[in-house]
Amino acid sequence: MSGLELDRERVIQALCAHFAADNLSTQELEVRFDRAYQAVSLTELQSLLATLPELPATSAPPAPLYLSARASEALEGERRHLVLLSELKKRGVWTPARRTTIRTIMGAALIDLREARLAPGVTEFDVEVFMGEVKFLLPPGVNVECDGSAIMGSFDDQHASAGDPRAPRVRIKGSAVMGSVQVKTRLPGESALASWRRRMLSSGGR
Repeated sequence: MSGLELDRERVIQALCAHFAADNLSTQELEVRFDRAYQAVSLTELQSLLATLPELPATSAPPAPLYLSARASEALEGERRHLVLLSELKKRGVWTPARRTTIRTIMGAALIDLREARLAPGVTEFDVEVFMGEVKFLLPPGVNVECDGSAIMGSFDDQHASAGDPRAPRVRIKGSAVMGSVQVKTRLPGESALASWRRRMLSSGGR
C-alpha cells in the first residue's frame, strides 16, 4: 500500500471514530467518505478532519463495518450468473460463494457486499461485461484486489484496502467491453450504522 493510501485509510478510520462520537451525521460521513476516496493529496485528506473537534485520547479505531461468515456455515465453492438483457441484484444479508462468475450482456448487476457475510481469506469474482454494467459496493475495512481490462469501457476501482491482513479479501478480475465495472466503498444501511454507533458509545470506544 502506498503512502497516500495509508494516509487515506488513517483519515477514514478517524472519520469513523468521529461518527461514533456523534461529531458527524450519516450524511456528513458519506460525503466525507466520497471526498476521501477521490483525494489525490495528503492536504485534501487532512482538510476532511480540519473542522472536527479533537477525539478523546482513549478513542480507539472503530470496529470493522463488515460481517463475517459463521464458522458453522457451509460455503458454496462456486456460483455462476448470466445476466442477458436483464438485471441482477445481490444485496442485504447473504453469503457469497468462494468464487462467483458473472457474465453480463446488455444488462446490469449490483453486487452489494455491505451486509454480506464474508468468509475468511479470499472471495473471488470473475466478471465479463459486454455493453452493460456491474457495480460492487463494499463496506470499509475489507481488502480488495482489482485486476481488470477495458475496451471502449471502464474498469474503475475506488475502494481503498484496509491494510489489515486479517480482514477478508475480495478479488475482482475480468474485462469490460463497451461497458463498465465499478468498485466503490459505501456504508451499510443507516439503521445498522446507528446500531454500530450505539455499541461504540456504550463501550467507550473499546
